[in-house]
Amino acid sequence: MLKLLLIAADTSHFTNSNYAVLEQELAKVTNLMISRKSGPIKKILYKLPEKPDFILIINDVGKTFAPVVTGLADIGIPAGLMVNDAHRFVEQRRRYIMRSKIQTFFVICQHNFYHHYPQQRHNQVFFLPQFANTSIFKDYGNEKKIDLMMLGEVSFQQIYPLREKILQHYKNTPGFFNHPHPGWQDFAGEDANTALIGENYAQAINQAKLFFACGSIRQVVTFKYFEVPACRTLLMAPALPELEEIGLIPGEHFVDINADNFPERAAYYLKNTKEREKITEAGCRFVHNHHSTAHRANELVQQITIVI
Repeated sequence: MLKLLLIAADTSHFTNSNYAVLEQELAKVTNLMISRKSGPIKKILYKLPEKPDFILIINDVGKTFAPVVTGLADIGIPAGLMVNDAHRFVEQRRRYIMRSKIQTFFVICQHNFYHHYPQQRHNQVFFLPQFANTSIFKDYGNEKKIDLMMLGEVSFQQIYPLREKILQHYKNTPGFFNHPHPGWQDFAGEDANTALIGENYAQAINQAKLFFACGSIRQVVTFKYFEVPACRTLLMAPALPELEEIGLIPGEHFVDINADNFPERAAYYLKNTKEREKITEAGCRFVHNHHSTAHRANELVQQITIVI
């Protein structure tokens, strides 16, 4: 069994706890060791029960680039960096890659990663898309009492122009539900119980017939592309470049929209219940069968095995 050292912050109380759940799945298929703090890698290794075969670092979740582990170039153990938001911490990450001599990357968006780090094209770059925690994002059997829903960040019009246009079009329309993003932060106690995160978020999605999403101007396949279908709700979103490789097919698993046709397509699928439910069901089944946290953990292990 792979001996894996994961160096990452604890995201179990974060807005999106998917990486904490990924840790749980990795613990089932690897001999998993975890470190949360920044510092010299030799100091971390000294405290471990055994030498790892591979070191995986996730340090771009949250508002700071952390944890940062030094000395990776001096230990002879292969290390890889998971890259979520390639557009954040660009210079800091570039310096870290060079100083640590990292040559293996697991990226959620290939074209965005290569745009910011073109010099890494000659390295080992694995495509590891987002996923859905299907123990939370599932069909709760809720009444579909909301016709149209859009949740998440809309305040940055230059980044989310489609969301802004959808909001302006429907904001006074009965049957349209919109709620802003709760913010990227840790939630605890009563805040965690009332915020639109986790099961509260999934339950809300499950009440909608149609849900609007997008990948921003960066065309990144976000969590919503998996979480919305997993809740057995029809995803209305642009067809992005990497969806074909993921296997999400427009017209079969979701409905492709753009800034011009979203009102017409939404009206059509609200009216045509059988067609809506056929795509909704296919999307739900596809995500649960191919893009759960467990699937992604196994995919990650397979990629690491290629490296070592």
